[in-house]
Amino acid sequence: MKRALSFVLSLVMGFSVLTVSASAAQKLGNSPAQETRSIKGRAASSAMVEMLEEEGIPVTEDTVIELVPLSSTESGIAPLSSDGGNDGSALVIINKEGTKVTKDVLALVAADGTGFVDMSAAVARGGNSHDFEITGKVMIHGTAVYNQYEDDWYLFTHPEGVKVKYTKYNTCNVSNISMVYICSGASYSYPDFKFVANTVDYSIRVSKASPVAGTTYSKSQPYRSDRVIYTGAGSTSPGNHLTYTAEIDGKTYSVTAGV
Repeated sequence: MKRALSFVLSLVMGFSVLTVSASAAQKLGNSPAQETRSIKGRAASSAMVEMLEEEGIPVTEDTVIELVPLSSTESGIAPLSSDGGNDGSALVIINKEGTKVTKDVLALVAADGTGFVDMSAAVARGGNSHDFEITGKVMIHGTAVYNQYEDDWYLFTHPEGVKVKYTKYNTCNVSNISMVYICSGASYSYPDFKFVANTVDYSIRVSKASPVAGTTYSKSQPYRSDRVIYTGAGSTSPGNHLTYTAEIDGKTYSVTAGV
């Protein structure tokens, strides 16, 4: 497991391609509001594919693997950064099958923050990683599941469920863990995609006290069947977001990744 995480920490920081975040769900053709480092599954190394599959995440040629910035919430602490800034990032893996979208989010929790730090110094020019000590305690694995539809202009989201689990790398006590999937935007009817309301914030939450490492906790709570959400407008903070909160060794960590 230590070997697997070292591959992720070193390899994901080698991303050099900038693409539009798949979470944007903006009007088609608009310029992106945010950019993130991304590769396709066909470009991932065998080591990365192996590690993700060990986490139960399938990787196909068209799987999208992104490095997405984390933002701290009021009750948490700042994401990690090599220079002390809030530059911690989550690894987001996106798989699509028909209209179904599954987004897995991996975030490292360390003693002084959350997220993957900038490990570019640990990546050799040839793309091979050097050995280095893992300082993280736990890796949180959250999953958002939804259906995605589109008409001639917009992408629409229909939230389905959320999952969470964690992997422990060093001795620590995880007393509580929770994951909230929030889909915010404007409400439209389905299947005719007619505007209904300007603001909707739909959330699905799963939490567990005294969680067991490696055990997946899930909540299925589909949005109403005659509605979808346009996440490119409406609401105060439109988009798809995963927020995790974990209590580890008596300290609360809480951060959000836009997915």
